[in-house]
Amino acid sequence: MTPKEVDRELLLAYLEGSCSPEQLRQIREYLRDEAYRDSLHRFMEEEWVSLGRVELPSLPGMEERYAGFQAVHKAPVSRRPPIRTIRWTVAAAAVLVFCLVGFWLLPGLFKRQGGGAPPQWLSWHNGPGRHGAIMLPDSSRVYLGPASTLWYSQSSDRSRLVRLEGEAYFIVRHDRERPFTVETGALNTLDVGTEFNIRYYPAEPDIEVAVVSGKVQVRHLNGHDTGLASILSPGQLLQYNTATRQSGITSLSNAALIGAWRNGILSFRRQPLKEVTGELERFYGARFQYTDPAAENILITTVLDNKSLEDALDIVSLTAGVEFTRQDSLVLVK
Repeated sequence: MTPKEVDRELLLAYLEGSCSPEQLRQIREYLRDEAYRDSLHRFMEEEWVSLGRVELPSLPGMEERYAGFQAVHKAPVSRRPPIRTIRWTVAAAAVLVFCLVGFWLLPGLFKRQGGGAPPQWLSWHNGPGRHGAIMLPDSSRVYLGPASTLWYSQSSDRSRLVRLEGEAYFIVRHDRERPFTVETGALNTLDVGTEFNIRYYPAEPDIEVAVVSGKVQVRHLNGHDTGLASILSPGQLLQYNTATRQSGITSLSNAALIGAWRNGILSFRRQPLKEVTGELERFYGARFQYTDPAAENILITTVLDNKSLEDALDIVSLTAGVEFTRQDSLVLVK
């Protein structure tokens, strides 16, 4: 693949809101074509860091626009380190404009921290029924799933560290000098440059890590010590039980289903109906209520390929032999 250079004047014009429809199509091409990744990464580092060093004027109407944005995308109640508040100046407005194209860019909006300063954190949260893509400052991409939260560390040593609660698919930019680390409860996943999917919902018993390409190291945390748990290769899935602190690795028969939720595909293999409806709650934003608790343990195997909620309910109903009754967003299981 031959690297391509972005038009910096075009990007700056876009941030100022003065692009034509044809120029907007070129901006989208920058975000979609891998050949532009390195050039776009350099632009982000240089321009965004320079924005963080100057005093920027308030943008007319930005407070109202941000209030409306906040009403739709409510920030999570975090049990993590405090997140530094961003003043919505021109730089933040630019981030908001980029998201409308389809990617969340999390650039270096903060001035570099002095030695020994604690890292600052940025966060993004998707509620049930929502998922989207994030581009990190190092040009790594994260597809964040529904009912999920991602924290990104703005540290002085330029380490690549994120924390995840929920599910996400990572496409990590190669950097052998700075491994990419994902913290998920009792597990740390370390990567140099590859693709993998991580699932960690604190209410669920297992943490899952599945690799699409490259290799990752998965370490478990024991108090203050970090021990090597496993090295995963493409097509392998690690499941770590948070109660027993035991892990197991399996080779997947269809590795193409790793992270398939990004494309609207949900796959279930001999899973209790309670787990299946829990996934449907997150993916579609519905709520399920069981009138017969015994139905929660029915095991089903099925694939939902870009189905509407109604079609998904029909398929699961036939597979599990249960009846679903909808009352607005509430689904009764009989």
